[in-house]
Amino acid sequence: MSKKFRHYREGIRKSFIIYAIIPVVIITLASYLLSFSSLYRTIVSRNYKYNIQIADTIGNIIGTYQNEADYLSKDGGMQEYLELNFSNSKLYGSFYDFVNKLDTKANFFVFDDKLKPLIQSSNHIPEYAQGEAAFMWGPIRRMLDMPDKAIIARQPAFTADSPSLTVGKAIVKKGRVAGYITFDFNKRDLVNLISKNFSTSVVITDKFGYVIACTNELLVNELGKIDMNFRDKSGVVESKDDSQYVTRTEILDAEISIYTLTSIGYFRSMLILTGVLLSFLFGMLTLTTYLSARKIADSKTRVIDDIISSIEHVQKGNLETQLKVNTNDEFQVFAEAYNQMLGDIKNLIEANKEKARQNVLSEIKQLESQFNPHFLFNTLETIRYMVKMNPSSANTMIVVLSNLLRYSINNTITEVSLEEDVEYTKNYLFIQKYRFGNKFDYGIHVDEAALDCIVPKLIVQPIIENAIMHGFANRQSLTVQIKATISEETLVVIINDDGEGMEPKVLQKIKHILDGNINNSSHIGLYNVHRRVQLIYGEKYGVDLSSEHHGGTVVKITLPVSKGGSERAEGGHR
Repeated sequence: MSKKFRHYREGIRKSFIIYAIIPVVIITLASYLLSFSSLYRTIVSRNYKYNIQIADTIGNIIGTYQNEADYLSKDGGMQEYLELNFSNSKLYGSFYDFVNKLDTKANFFVFDDKLKPLIQSSNHIPEYAQGEAAFMWGPIRRMLDMPDKAIIARQPAFTADSPSLTVGKAIVKKGRVAGYITFDFNKRDLVNLISKNFSTSVVITDKFGYVIACTNELLVNELGKIDMNFRDKSGVVESKDDSQYVTRTEILDAEISIYTLTSIGYFRSMLILTGVLLSFLFGMLTLTTYLSARKIADSKTRVIDDIISSIEHVQKGNLETQLKVNTNDEFQVFAEAYNQMLGDIKNLIEANKEKARQNVLSEIKQLESQFNPHFLFNTLETIRYMVKMNPSSANTMIVVLSNLLRYSINNTITEVSLEEDVEYTKNYLFIQKYRFGNKFDYGIHVDEAALDCIVPKLIVQPIIENAIMHGFANRQSLTVQIKATISEETLVVIINDDGEGMEPKVLQKIKHILDGNINNSSHIGLYNVHRRVQLIYGEKYGVDLSSEHHGGTVVKITLPVSKGGSERAEGGHR
């Protein structure tokens, strides 16, 4: 044994000195490359997402104004206003209401067919609506050429407050253009709208490359167009001063292009600097590893010797061996976990013994409780009379009893969905309803979310049987209500009845039985349900009981929320 451990120490020394550095170098280089690759992908992803965000924002805003212009151009009130040329405050107010409810405001104008302003939000008449030349170029010309479409036109913005984009629609009446509706966006508002990310430049252009708005004037050439290096480009674009990653998106039927540009030139500098730093760190790592290898190997293998010795004791069946390690490192954590594990194993062994015994006892008592000879005799007698009096109903009763027996005696199933257990309980309630007639009634209210929760088999029916057995005492009728809800990751099943209830002494006695681990009384159903729940899910779950003499009984079963539809465990809890 000692030779073996000396050989292991030598292996650790060699691993530290020869092999530890190589994986570290490989992992570090891989991490280095992955980090830069990840950073690059992050920049690309953010650039793309920001581009889509800006495109959606601009597209939604312009689209909203296009829709409004189209709607107003077809509005009967607008056409009547142009025809009669009388003041219409309601129409004027509708423009203000529409513009004011939007975050991005635009100046609006309504012109007649001679470009006389009829409605306006600004005293400054835009240049595109002045003079006879207006009918030859610009937005007016485009509206004349496309009277059925809401047009978009760029305007040369000489100042920050000058209009840089116009949305317009011709007002067509009886086949001719009777007027024009326009909305003007100034350059400042559009720049503010796209100036949300200081690391990414944004340029908005028309389909000819003319800049409508941008956050970096260096990207605009002397003709007012986006720099030719970037026009219609996507991906990495090299320029004379820097490298940019460019994402380009066309919106509004390719009338508008959105460019987002992120500088990636600093990547090269970071790559070189990080490479130099890593080379220095590798040199220091090699020296440190060499000096530390012998000391670490000797000190750590002594702890390993103690761990192996303790494990050998456990292999021989001795669960009382404890590790005492005070190294203030991972080995101490391992030792504490080992000691805790031994304690948990011993507790688990005892719990498994108790669970196995209780499962067998619970199964036997459940069968005795659910289908005692008295219950079967009464049911069969009922069926016998029904065969003579009502054969159709007798057939239904036989099917229900068959389903009831098949479900109950299936010993391979220990857990089912709440929906299955409730369906089984309905069969039982159907028989009892037929036996007692109008004297017995019931209601079932199970939340949809609770139906596929996993519960122990036969968890509801024993409680109802108790209610019927004891609730009818001195009573002419009985009603049982079954409810199931999910509350804070806990499944709560409540069965309450309006029966005779319990005297305080009886209630106290049953609660005492539920709190204990042994039941020598005749109160089998409640105890078995409670005990099975605790053995499967822990002591924080189980049955809670409340009752008033002559005032009914409420049984509350709490279970953890465990989803899984109709998943079942064979032979025990999963």
